[in-house]
Amino acid sequence: MKLGQRPAVQGPWSDAMNAPLPGARISASYYAPLVAQADAIEARYRAQTTASARLAEQARGVFPGGSTRQGVFRRPYPFYVTEASGSHLVDADGRRIVDFWFNAAALPLGHADPDVVAALAAQLPKGTAYFAPTALEIALGQEICGRVPSGERVFFANTGGEAVMMALRVARRFTGRPLVAKFEGSFHGSHDDVLWSVSPAAADCGRADSPTPAPGSGGLLSASGRTIVLPFNDLTATREIVQREAGQLAAIIVEPVSNRMGFVLPRPGFLESLRALCDEHGIVLIFDEVLCFRVSYRGMQGMLGVTPDLTVLGKIIGGGLPVGAVAGKEAILAVLAEGDGRVYHTGTFAANPMTMTAGLATLRMLKPEVIESLNGKGARVRDELRRLCSGLPLQVTGVGSLFKVSATGNELVNYRSTLQTDVTWQETASLALLNEGCLLTTQLHGCVAMSTSDQQIDLLLAAFDHLLHSAR
Repeated sequence: MKLGQRPAVQGPWSDAMNAPLPGARISASYYAPLVAQADAIEARYRAQTTASARLAEQARGVFPGGSTRQGVFRRPYPFYVTEASGSHLVDADGRRIVDFWFNAAALPLGHADPDVVAALAAQLPKGTAYFAPTALEIALGQEICGRVPSGERVFFANTGGEAVMMALRVARRFTGRPLVAKFEGSFHGSHDDVLWSVSPAAADCGRADSPTPAPGSGGLLSASGRTIVLPFNDLTATREIVQREAGQLAAIIVEPVSNRMGFVLPRPGFLESLRALCDEHGIVLIFDEVLCFRVSYRGMQGMLGVTPDLTVLGKIIGGGLPVGAVAGKEAILAVLAEGDGRVYHTGTFAANPMTMTAGLATLRMLKPEVIESLNGKGARVRDELRRLCSGLPLQVTGVGSLFKVSATGNELVNYRSTLQTDVTWQETASLALLNEGCLLTTQLHGCVAMSTSDQQIDLLLAAFDHLLHSAR
């Protein structure tokens, strides 16, 4: 099996899960011509990135496996960035690269936005962190509560993953129950309660209607008594599992649009039914909007009209600096302020003034009309990519300013439907696009920023069109 490929699909499947897209030519042989060019594409990358290659070799002498942030690693080695502005990155070899991922969608205004930079420059001489609160954290908290439908109260953390950890701890304390539930194929950070069934091999998934918790990392202990896994977009199976475990279940955490599944949207009525199910059994419903909060002024919950009990935020609310937050109902978050038995949370850099400054500057610029313009750019990318992919076993998904190309001719509805994608084709395509000066993830996730120009979108579309023609 080649590096990057998943094992062959096994286990029970529904016809709907494997439904071909209209007009798609379903053939595994379609992907072979581009994959056959992988060595040549890699050779071109190596020729362009000799300075990055030297830095990667130095990194192998410092970091385990040569990387301190596994999520940004790519084969044969990552390129190293020296500076960024607007939608451009400059790497150690002097290449100017158009960014279509913006640090995992964390920078909706683009890199080094002048207003954000000016705000940070004004704060920097005043100090970067104090052992005391500031008015800045109140201002950003008010901004968030004014936008998030679930936001009666809010508290800050240092990352989105840390905020997820705290949201689950709050839910356990509030309900007095030990179990939490997540959906198969969703990523909520790298801590023990949620690093289950993030991207399991097909043989490890268990039954489609009752997924087996599969560890997403070495070093994890058993999920028993802590975490259960639910099938996304399968309301019948989800209801059965929840009703069986309801007496022990503190929280259900869900992405309103799933990143790792390819920006798969919930089926109509799925989140509404999940909301009703949680209300019926006294379960805390948590939305993870760390990545997708950017799609609407009020986040995905505002767009879909479903309000959770708690919302986990990150990325854009920090304006490019590390941040996490939990916004939610006052009665639930009150467990952070109780006396005996309160949920304890602190952090040396939580709500630090630099992050609060950058977050405020960013959110205040992201007015409804600005987000509408941003989403218009995203819609153009998706529409044009769909035109280029018409009739091919390639699927374009996304919402708002987010987009994703998947190497499959079947409809994506949940994690198991992604197991049939050709991840090697996607990784090869990603490196080929990078050679042409366009950065997407290794699995072809992308987004646009306000700094993204029409000409830069044209460049991406032309590069993708060239890739499709050269691979036939």
